[in-house]
Amino acid sequence: ALRRQREFAANASHELRTPLTVIRASVTDLRRNADEPVARVGTALDDIDAEAAHLAALVDDLLLLARTDAGTLEIERSRLDLADVAVEAVGPLTAVAAGRGVTLIADPLPAEVDGDALRLRQLVTILVDNAVAHTPAGGAVTVRVRPEAGAAVLAVDDDGPGIRDEDRERVFERFWRADHAPAGGTGLGLAIARWIVERHGGRITAGNRPEGGARFEARIPLARLAGP
Repeated sequence: ALRRQREFAANASHELRTPLTVIRASVTDLRRNADEPVARVGTALDDIDAEAAHLAALVDDLLLLARTDAGTLEIERSRLDLADVAVEAVGPLTAVAAGRGVTLIADPLPAEVDGDALRLRQLVTILVDNAVAHTPAGGAVTVRVRPEAGAAVLAVDDDGPGIRDEDRERVFERFWRADHAPAGGTGLGLAIARWIVERHGGRITAGNRPEGGARFEARIPLARLAGP
């Protein structure tokens, strides 16, 4: 536990250092050109804004994982349809995907689970964000929900390069990122996704589709039928 704590602190420090360095450099640039209109300074303000957003996301993820490690984050369960949750999560992400030239497709069928609506929506958002980030312009990301063999199956497919065999066992590790991973991620999203699925009594896997691209699949037990 102590080793994991030290690794976590070291990794967090490393991830925080880069955006802070960019922000400090941008502030220095603005001060150096204090008499110039902001529009002539270049991208300093945009860089500060982007890195501040990255820091905010990173801190939120770190706090969430710290609470999961401490056992203070509870799952609030209620009967819900995972298909409805997926549609609600995909809606706001459609414009983001379109801005990157990626088509986002929702293909859900009803599948009731006893789960936390907020965390399950977060799960869908994490998996879709990851898929969109790895899909080139002109490609598509498909989100499916199916009831299958006693489980509600959430599958997110992308048209990206797929996952290398040597990386498959590491994609859910905290702070781990593949060599070809796109910039901007925190390296924590998939670790949080795994925690959400496991807290719902399920299992999440990552693999490649025969036709190309990656598939992340979460299987969560279907809700039990009410007794007489």
